[in-house]
Amino acid sequence: MDKKISILLFIMVLAIPLLCFSQAPTKKIQKMSFDFVDADVRNVLRGLSDVMGKNIIIGDDVKELKDKTITMKLDNVSMQEALDLIIKSKDLAKFEEDNVIRVITLNKLNIEKKREAEEKALIQKEKLEKLKQGEEFSTETIFLNYTTANDVVKVIKGETTGTAVGVGAASGMKGLLSEYGTVTPVTWSNAIIVKDTKNNVENIKKMIKEHDFAPPQVQIEARIVQASSDFSKELGVQWGASYGWTSKELGNKAVEVGASRNYGASSGATAYTSPTGLVGMRTDGATTSNFPYNVNLPAAVGPGSGGTFGIYIGSVFNSFQLDVQLSALESSGKGKIISNPKVITSDNKPAIIKQGQQIPYQTVSMSGTQTELKDAVLMLEVTPQVTKDKNVKLKIKATKDRPLPAVAAGIPIDKKEASTELIVQDGETAVLGGIYEIEEGDSESGVPFLSKIPILGWLFKKEKRTDTKSELLIFVTPKIVKNLYK
Repeated sequence: MDKKISILLFIMVLAIPLLCFSQAPTKKIQKMSFDFVDADVRNVLRGLSDVMGKNIIIGDDVKELKDKTITMKLDNVSMQEALDLIIKSKDLAKFEEDNVIRVITLNKLNIEKKREAEEKALIQKEKLEKLKQGEEFSTETIFLNYTTANDVVKVIKGETTGTAVGVGAASGMKGLLSEYGTVTPVTWSNAIIVKDTKNNVENIKKMIKEHDFAPPQVQIEARIVQASSDFSKELGVQWGASYGWTSKELGNKAVEVGASRNYGASSGATAYTSPTGLVGMRTDGATTSNFPYNVNLPAAVGPGSGGTFGIYIGSVFNSFQLDVQLSALESSGKGKIISNPKVITSDNKPAIIKQGQQIPYQTVSMSGTQTELKDAVLMLEVTPQVTKDKNVKLKIKATKDRPLPAVAAGIPIDKKEASTELIVQDGETAVLGGIYEIEEGDSESGVPFLSKIPILGWLFKKEKRTDTKSELLIFVTPKIVKNLYK
């Protein structure tokens, strides 16, 4: 009798703050304290559910617990937290649906899960038997050459497209599995195990055979040239870009890819957006912006009177002529070939070429002074895509980093970046220009001995300030590796 009264009082005490809480304007969760001593766990659960305003169903298996009492002291916890802790302490499980809480033992939960799994397996087996009566089932292991097992499984199940995983047009596999068909990847041997109707298995094998081929290989040759500012004009670069599959020019002769920062530069360019949506991107310092193509610029794009940054895209149709001109460039002293790297990459895989230096700088922290390195490089990232008519679509990203004079906080890096997409023929050369460097220098000349006389020496010598302006040109030539292309 005393225990029942204590439980009733416990419920009433809990009900009072809950009522006050329900009338409060805020929805803050009420924290409470609980102290149970040898209390029947079923009565405690009923009391909590009443105070929470929920219905509770306690399974018969809970009555069979050897120890039905609970001793627990909880401080500053919510009703839900108290309920969860009590359930966990007695190895129980609860299910909440709408306003009803069902409590059973963990043993009963495992039995129910096992029974549900057996029922599902039986239903699946019955469906398979019915299906087998109408059509023969087959299990086959399919080994892959160039695609990966996990990617092909995703395509077969319709979880992704074939293009995304490198299976060409294999997105047609979606729906080839029947309702009861299965496909399993075997990663260690790069194979898949397909279990389905014989007709579906044959269709999957046929689809894989059509699209599991070696991707095209593309050789990317880059010629990085530092030349006089008018060399591109002498070379006869056609500043422009192509779109579509038939090498049509944008505008008349010129396309500027990149927003220029001009100080007195020529104007009059007309903004135009490429029909295929090809857009360039420039990052100058910490600012990144997208911009459309500009057309109707002069055939040889040069800097303004104060200097320009903008990366221009053009083309040279005769690679032999290019090599001859570059050799003549070095012979005449108007420039030099900085590097001529070549790299082979797969279709739709980036080829990255870097050239530059790492600048050491010191950082001070609690652990002491450390020396770290910053990249100040010219980086060229080219991603080729071979089209059906054997042209090459190039996604080009060029970055030019230059260290600035050191400051107290470290070494700032002047970062210039541009990216674009264009289509060139196999073996045709795309040109990236518009990166100008200005070197300033002072020189002194005079009459020997006399120019060294204090004060009067200025009459016999002169100082000369020279500004040397050069343009960095990047020639990119993609060549499809014929023997690997099907």
